Amino acid sequence: MEAMTLTKHQFLQQMERRGAAPASPVILPFRMVAGVPVIKANINGHGLEPMMLDTGASRTMIQATMAVEKKVPVLRAEEATVEMQGVIGREVGRIGLLNSLILGDWTLRSYPCLVRTYENRLKSRQGGAKAFPESLLGFDVALNQCSFLTLDYRTGKVTFGFHRAFQPRSTDRLAKTPFKVKHGVPFITVKSGDHSWEAIVDTGSFNGIEISEEIATRLGVQNQGKKIRGLYLMAVGGTVTSAQANMRVVKLKDLTLVGERYQEAEVDIAPGPPRVGSFFLKDYRATFDFRRKILWLEW
Repeated sequence: MEAMTLTKHQFLQQMERRGAAPASPVILPFRMVAGVPVIKANINGHGLEPMMLDTGASRTMIQATMAVEKKVPVLRAEEATVEMQGVIGREVGRIGLLNSLILGDWTLRSYPCLVRTYENRLKSRQGGAKAFPESLLGFDVALNQCSFLTLDYRTGKVTFGFHRAFQPRSTDRLAKTPFKVKHGVPFITVKSGDHSWEAIVDTGSFNGIEISEEIATRLGVQNQGKKIRGLYLMAVGGTVTSAQANMRVVKLKDLTLVGERYQEAEVDIAPGPPRVGSFFLKDYRATFDFRRKILWLEW
């Protein structure tokens, strides 16, 4: 990795150059790529790049190759590195500083990010490299800067709200539930029968409802289900197939989340913590209301 390096003192000095939030909400289009929302952002003024919009990531992250290409300075490794935890495993990364991160009419200046030094790649049948976007916009951007964040999966638009409180549309059906932020990401409560657990609302997951092996054991379904084959999990920690991860689909007699109850609900047993992913959210206009700590679903 040959990016420009900064001392801790230089890094902290540059972080003081923050820009003001826009006066009006910023609305950007997104498209679904491999089941997850992807926006276009400008990093350091060097053209638009795809970024996965990932509420399951506590920090915004770019690849080391992009840090070099976009001239993103990084903190000297002797002064600090960071251990990143993914659903597959752990990696050691670097800490970078985006001189500018431009999202439509919104410019964030001197914004810290993680810099990943490993890559996930698959070979397609034609022999070309196939990969997710090399960078992701983590939950930190909206959590620390916005009054609300709305992903409208139906129209393919994301809204970053700033100075005003979120107001649901009066013409839509809606459901809501409290969320709490732990480890930098949003959690809601999910229930089945007499059991309840916390799940990350993770737009960076292409699945619907995922439970861990621990939750599967509590629900008594750990030895049930059909194995999922033919999928790849690409995340911090590496790439594995769904078979290697022992992913399987099970049915729960009932499932309650965001105020709605579902019968004979299919869920995936998968590595990592329980999650509610984009396959579940794809029929909704989902809003994280940061002032009231409420997740709204409208349809």
